[in-house]
Amino acid sequence: MNIRIIRISFIFIFISFIFLSPVLNAKNIEAYYSAEFGIVGEVARAHATLTSNGRSYTLDANIKAVGAIAKTVTNNLKERHISNGHIVKGLLVTDVYQMIKSYGVYNSTTIYWVDHKRKRVTRHYIKWEKGKEIINEKVRLGYYGKDDLMTLFMNLSKHIKEKHKSKHYRFSVVGADRKNGRVDVIVPSGNALKQMKILMGEGKKRDWYSKVVMHRKLYNSEKGELEVRIGKEGLVEKAVLKDLIFFGDVRIIRQ
Repeated sequence: MNIRIIRISFIFIFISFIFLSPVLNAKNIEAYYSAEFGIVGEVARAHATLTSNGRSYTLDANIKAVGAIAKTVTNNLKERHISNGHIVKGLLVTDVYQMIKSYGVYNSTTIYWVDHKRKRVTRHYIKWEKGKEIINEKVRLGYYGKDDLMTLFMNLSKHIKEKHKSKHYRFSVVGADRKNGRVDVIVPSGNALKQMKILMGEGKKRDWYSKVVMHRKLYNSEKGELEVRIGKEGLVEKAVLKDLIFFGDVRIIRQ
């Protein structure tokens, strides 16, 4: 498989987990985002919905490459991310997280099952080539988490109470790093905050800023560092994956 396809795929995963506001009293919420590479322009679009009855939820996000360059480089990559779970004190708690991908002649499905009672996460990965199954493996992972890649950002405003105070947070996130699920979130201050505001824009009065570190290479971004500006409703307004070789920054913008 082309390494470039894998790395761009991870960028699309970034898009999929920063969509929605944590407003859980509505039955249905929708959001739209686009992703742009510096000199290339728009390379991906995404649409996500949240459905909730106050006790359980479903998050469903669809991402696709757009434009001739992106479709060529990714073999016309399409992804769907589905998170199902329950709600505890306003927090989305994942029970099952699925990632469904197609590119070229390949299709794959990854399902994460979360056993909260035993604090275990099981990963089931299936891959097909031209409709023929070529991989089918199930493993128990070495970590446990209540958030997945989609719910983390929906819960972030509740996880981080002091949004304008510099602090380093560490989370275990289902679907993140395979070894330990580690994701770091840093609330900046001083010169770091100043530089982030220059990059992301000042935004509105109650907007706040954070850096998210995924600890995996994303298209030659060494640690997968994403800088984010979040609005008062908890909705990501803008995100930037910085300094990618050949392309410059990746900008993720709410439509």
